[in-house]
Parts: sequence; C-alpha cells; structure tokens
Amino acid sequence: MQPIKTAAVRAGLMLSMLTAGATFAPAGTQESSGAATGVRAIIHSVADLDKTVSFYRDGLGLAMAGPGGKPVTMLPVPTALDESLSKFTATHGAKFRNAMFKIPGAKFDLELTEFTGTPRKNVQPHMQDPGAATLVLIVRDVDAALAGVNKTGGSVLSIGGQPMKVGGENSKSRSVFVRDPDGFMLELAGIQPPPPSDAPASSNVLGGRIGVTIENTDQTLKFYHEVLGFETKPAPAAFSTDKTIATLIDAEGAQWRISTAKIPGSPVQWEFLEFKDVARKPFHLAVPDIGSPAVSVQVKDVNAALEAVKTGGGSVVTVGGQPVKLGPAVGIFVRDPNGLLLELIPGA
Repeated sequence: MQPIKTAAVRAGLMLSMLTAGATFAPAGTQESSGAATGVRAIIHSVADLDKTVSFYRDGLGLAMAGPGGKPVTMLPVPTALDESLSKFTATHGAKFRNAMFKIPGAKFDLELTEFTGTPRKNVQPHMQDPGAATLVLIVRDVDAALAGVNKTGGSVLSIGGQPMKVGGENSKSRSVFVRDPDGFMLELAGIQPPPPSDAPASSNVLGGRIGVTIENTDQTLKFYHEVLGFETKPAPAAFSTDKTIATLIDAEGAQWRISTAKIPGSPVQWEFLEFKDVARKPFHLAVPDIGSPAVSVQVKDVNAALEAVKTGGGSVVTVGGQPVKLGPAVGIFVRDPNGLLLELIPGA
C-alpha cells in the first residue's frame, strides 16, 4: 500500500483523518513462524440470515459466492455443528449456516454466519468501543447505496441521517455511517473521483477495507507486528478532532488517532482507531452473538501463531485452547488485545 498524501484523496473517515509522514514498520527477520499471510474474510454473526443477505444483496448489490467464488443464489439449511466445530466456535448444541459475499475491488470476502439453538446476545457497539469493527465500502454513488440500506432493514448511524462532505472544502467526496440489520457498522465512502478498481462497471461497490476500534495503539501495533508479522504505520502521537467526522460517527467531543497496517504481500488495508475524551465500553461478543465481528486471518502455521498469540497479549476462544480439525486443515478462534475475534486458519 502506497502512502496517500492528502485528506481529499483519502476521503471517508478511515483514510481522510490520517496524516502522511509515518512509514510502515517491516515485519523483519524476527517474525513468528506462524505469521499472517492474508485475509480471507471479515465475518459477523446475524439474527436472521435471509434478512441480512437481502440487505447486502438487494440493498448494496453484493453477489453471493460459493466454493471457488462461483455465484450462488440459494442459502443453505441450518446444520447441526459436529463436535469439532462446536469446540471451534465455543458453542454447544447449535445449528449453523452461512453466506459468503464477494466484495468487488477488494481482496477479502464478507461472511455472514447464523447460529441457532444456542444463547445469543444482541448488543450494538458505538464506534469508539474497543473491539468494535467496521466494514468500509468504497462506492460510486453514496446516495444510491444509502437508499438501498434504508430499503432493506438498515439504519443510519451518522447524525442527521445523510452523507456528509469529507476531505476538505473543495472535495466532492461524501461519506455516511450505517448499520446493517444486526447492528454491524459500515462506512459508505463515496470517494470522488472514484479510485482505480477492478470492480465491474455494473457494481456500485468499488472496494473495501477493515476498520477496528482499539484500546491502546502501542499495545495493538506491537501485537499485530510481533505476533502476526504485520507491517504497521503508527498514528501521530497527537489526537485529532473534527466536527464533521464526529457527526459522521455519532461521537460528539471525541478525539481520535488512526494507525494502519497490512500483511506483507497483501493489499488488504487495516485501520486501527483509538479514541479519547468520549465514553468507551469494551465490545466483546461471543462467536454466535448477533453482530459479533471477526476477521479470518490466514497464517503460515496455526500452532505457531497460537503460541505467539498467547505470549503476545491475546487470548483463546476455542474450547480446549488448541486448534481443531476443519476438514483437512486446522483452525482456532482467538482474541486480540482489544477483544476482536480472529479466526486463524492455514494459508500459504
């Protein structure tokens, strides 16, 4: 990822507030043998898969995909989880089904998971709550995207309910923050002119990136750099504030700073937001809880990555504390220091 020089180009909250000058810290020669190699998907659990699929398919125009990325139209029926998958997700007696969506112009997918027959909480985070996550969708037409959200069971998080101009006085870029039917947060970033993308001309969505709210910048960057081998770009020491952005994220009076990170060789952008001068409450949901966010991270060696997580400030979610069989491979759910769920799976 090349450094981006101006706020006008970096329109949208996650990029417009960054300042140039810092450089990525390379993963170096001391990276864990389990270091990350890629991002498979951003995940969240849903209350009703049919309803949330309609939101992303009919409201935002994303296409469901099956094995190998082939288009699919039918949703699976709920299936009882076997012992291995029950341990993996720390559920018991649950039934499960999911849906995958391709995000045009992005190198990761969106996975929706539905657990039934097991207790599920339904708690919606604020943007400033550590452990909360945001899917940023770069769109050609932010008004069309917002209309789709309003028609398919979503709601607007931004104060005033409408997109706002971002990126400076002369910018034509606009952005709005919304929630899907499960309370999961999205930014619809209408960047103008639109950035380069390999998305088809028929797609309103041009790309995506991942935003995570964190408790402490130094602790978080140390974890992702030393444990998972990310290249990191620390935020400036000083916190920033902006009335327009505060309105967009419904966090009046807040100050923030944003760091960025990437996995070497991967184009997927991660952004870590730290807030102050606003009430913050840890957002730590279980895997099946409604709106619970997670990121599926591919690693060189799951067992080595697990040991690095345990010694580097993370914690284990999977029952038994060890990777479980997932078909021919193994995987495990852990949490980063902010409580964000990470699914660690093998990846070259």
